[in-house]
Amino acid sequence: MTREEQAIDWHVRQRDMSAAEWDAFATWLEDSPENARAYDAVAMADALLVAPVAEPKPVMTETPVAANDNRGWGRWWLMGGVAAAVALVAGPVLMQTRPDIRVEQTRPGETRVIALNDGTQVEMAGGSRLRLDRNDTRVATLESGQALFRVRHDASAPFELRSGDVAIRDVGTVFDVRREGARLDVTVAEGAVALAPRGQAVQLTAGQGARLDEAQGSLRRVQVDPAMVGGWRRGLLDLDGETVDAIAARLQSAYGMRIAVEGPLAKRSVTGLVRVTGDASRDVPRLAKLIGAEWRQSGGDWILRASDGVY
Repeated sequence: MTREEQAIDWHVRQRDMSAAEWDAFATWLEDSPENARAYDAVAMADALLVAPVAEPKPVMTETPVAANDNRGWGRWWLMGGVAAAVALVAGPVLMQTRPDIRVEQTRPGETRVIALNDGTQVEMAGGSRLRLDRNDTRVATLESGQALFRVRHDASAPFELRSGDVAIRDVGTVFDVRREGARLDVTVAEGAVALAPRGQAVQLTAGQGARLDEAQGSLRRVQVDPAMVGGWRRGLLDLDGETVDAIAARLQSAYGMRIAVEGPLAKRSVTGLVRVTGDASRDVPRLAKLIGAEWRQSGGDWILRASDGVY
């Protein structure tokens, strides 16, 4: 059976696949980028064959399954004439519903749990800003901060999270995203996600993550402990080469701690696991000890500097 025939076979069988077959499908996709491209082409061709939508029928959502599904990736892979044709088919439907945006924003030190109508749950860290569409709960935009997403699987309407120039497509997942300026960190606890940064195609499965710097155009894949994904909810910060000034900014955003870093200490990189309580009087001295720094308090500010002879 050719690659194209395999893609057609997977596409036709999707409606009635068992959990084991979904796992096999995900494995087939991961075996080769060419498999994913072949499947995308088949899914897109199928989309182009739908009849004009004169009398829209109600959309029936499927019961979620604990497996991966890539239906609809074609919008990320195919452009030009095919994409234009899809737009012509889908246009009458899309024009019927305008976005109804609502913004969820947390203050430093505040966390919030949001339950969407489709069954998806979002846990926001302090100092975060998330845009949602009341008319389409399958899209969201993380503008800043950090959030953990527990996504309800729906093969007919995959969940898409946007942040900066990056789109993150869920395929039945629990994943964490942190946006800080041009930096975007994505880690996966369960299932898989597909990223589309600047025309690339990256798939992450449980225990994998990606560190993106959009300013430099860089992307680095990392291995993570699935149990540590979303660890910020328990006061755990998993530091991976972050500079001290970046850590201070992170603590200020998440917990409202006002920390200034003096001298060369600001650019020192730190790797390790740090537990924070949200109480600056406990957390700042502990951090200072970890990185070999001195600390002092001035009013409501905490000031860190390198210990004598340590740079």
